[in-house]
Amino acid sequence: MIQEPDKEVIKFTLGNSAFLLYDEICNYINDNYNMELAWDKGGRYGKYVLRFQKSKKTLCTLYIKENQLGVWIIFGKEEREKFETIRNNLSEAILKRYDETETYHDGKWLALDLYENCYIEDIKHILLIKKKPNRELTMCGYCCELCKAYAPNIKKCDERNELANIWRKYYGLEYSPESIYCDGCRSMKENAKRVDNNCPVRSCVLSKKIHDCAECENYPCDVFMQRKGLSQEDAENEQKELFNQREYQDYLLAYDNKSRLDRKRKSTN
Repeated sequence: MIQEPDKEVIKFTLGNSAFLLYDEICNYINDNYNMELAWDKGGRYGKYVLRFQKSKKTLCTLYIKENQLGVWIIFGKEEREKFETIRNNLSEAILKRYDETETYHDGKWLALDLYENCYIEDIKHILLIKKKPNRELTMCGYCCELCKAYAPNIKKCDERNELANIWRKYYGLEYSPESIYCDGCRSMKENAKRVDNNCPVRSCVLSKKIHDCAECENYPCDVFMQRKGLSQEDAENEQKELFNQREYQDYLLAYDNKSRLDRKRKSTN
């Protein structure tokens, strides 16, 4: 295991075209799945390897190579059966690669080398048979599982002191660490605690009886913009030399809601 490489290092290794594919796959997985990211050296398969996994089960593996992105997906018996049910939704190119891939005692190991986006939509369909999406977003598009203020994360590892400092630095918010606690805007618990009990977005979404802002015909409206979080580009432009990527990934990525909702709207249109 190694520390996650800097994003610019990954981009330099992959090159612009392959990096765009890498970014799209990572965004899709991160938007839909609660996964652990395991980085390692790629060895003979590339410079780096990234496994998306949960409870030691791997959703898929990405190999970061020179000007090329490799994607490996393993199909067990049940997954191969499910694959057959979605063949009509897949391209001829992916079907040819899948059918030509040998099946071993531990499954069928589909290896794809990506140079262009011809396989991207196929990969999304395939991941759905590997695992159903299990990531729930808030009504404004924040990601609770990534948020250090989320109650389960506090119980697992309390990082509220660091979060309070980050909120102050990037958002100008003044919260004492002990006041930072949130059960989530979708919590049905009686007397659920939230950092913002008067969130205008939550009230708006509930009144319109929609799942989140992405389903609203007025998105992005003034109400949503009151709770718009910083994208990495926003944070870099705002902080300049004070920007820290690790800081952003660990504490602020949870609030990049507009990027998530924009991708959701694009995928459903």
